[in-house]
Amino acid sequence: LRCSARGPPEPVRLLWLRDGTPQNRLGDPLGRSPSTLWVPGGGFGDILGAGLNRSSSFSCEAHNERGVATSRSATVT
Repeated sequence: LRCSARGPPEPVRLLWLRDGTPQNRLGDPLGRSPSTLWVPGGGFGDILGAGLNRSSSFSCEAHNERGVATSRSATVT
């Protein structure tokens, strides 16, 4: 899954959510825009630890000095 956001103002940091639970911290490398969250089963690294064993809803939040904007959700089954 991919998320990208731009200001103004910069910098914009991203927070990934899985079923409403944060998957990273804003200061993590994953919080830089653009960001890619690898979902298990895609043949790449498993960023989600134990993996995806049920349907989950993913979204990302873009944070900067002016506030927060939230993406639409994507459901992965």
